[in-house]
Amino acid sequence: MSINTHEECNKTISDWLNENGHEIKVIDDEGTNFHFEIDYPLGSMKKQRVLQPKDYPGLCVLLNGVAIAEQHKKELAQMSEDEKDEFYGSIRKDLIFLENSYDMNNDEKGVVQQIQFSYEFYFDAPITKTLLYKGLLLNHRALLYIVTRFNEKFGIPDMPTTGKDADTPLQ
Repeated sequence: MSINTHEECNKTISDWLNENGHEIKVIDDEGTNFHFEIDYPLGSMKKQRVLQPKDYPGLCVLLNGVAIAEQHKKELAQMSEDEKDEFYGSIRKDLIFLENSYDMNNDEKGVVQQIQFSYEFYFDAPITKTLLYKGLLLNHRALLYIVTRFNEKFGIPDMPTTGKDADTPLQ
């Protein structure tokens, strides 16, 4: 499908999301031409963002992420720099060739606080429903990979049901 404007992109993507039954929350964001928060996977508590930044005409971005559990952050803080580098390096090696991107946000002590995933596509190529859902799926799989890696390394944390420490996508 040929999409040339952010208005066309907004309408097309919102139509596809509605067709599939997603809950769509429109986010008021002055830096974007449109910005949605959706449930993905469908009907879950997990959220992803779909947005078109004003500063980058012709670009659409899908975002999700995870805040690292407090228990895991405490474990990371007790690791040596070499141990942290080895753990983070193994994650980077696993993620580097994926079609989506990631950003690990560390504190001043090198302890990762959150990880965000993004999938970008431009209007210069056909935008399809398949492309949209491929990006959402890749972001979701990357999130599941991170949760699994941290749980394998540090154990399954006691998670609050709500709040900033919950295993929920970044806002």
